[in-house]
Amino acid sequence: MLRRCASEYNGDLRAILKLPQKDAMKALKKFPSVGEPLAERILMMTHTYPVLSLDSNGLRVLQRLGFAAVLKDYSASYRAMREALASQLPVDFDVLIRAHLLLKRHGRELCKTTRPLCVQCPLEHDCPAAHRLV
Repeated sequence: MLRRCASEYNGDLRAILKLPQKDAMKALKKFPSVGEPLAERILMMTHTYPVLSLDSNGLRVLQRLGFAAVLKDYSASYRAMREALASQLPVDFDVLIRAHLLLKRHGRELCKTTRPLCVQCPLEHDCPAAHRLV
């Protein structure tokens, strides 16, 4: 499968980065294990399209802060968050990449899936979920 995907672009996968965003996403998602979040991360990290890619940790942090609801399906939750943030994000790759990395780290170290460390969190007072989780 990987060879077939690469052969579509004559072995030069940088051609994908020259496609319109929707087409680039579609092309990247053809590769094994590449879903919407990773495809967006590739486009963000390569400075191709200014999108905020969220891993599960970053998504959880923003959900707990109340930016978008937690939905039953991860993909639906991811899309809902992207829509909720769309008008609030800058068109600055460095800011988006930094936000991605900070949210990822915050979710891993403090805003954990189970037993989050709310009392150590600098966002505790602004977090609607903090008092429910402790």
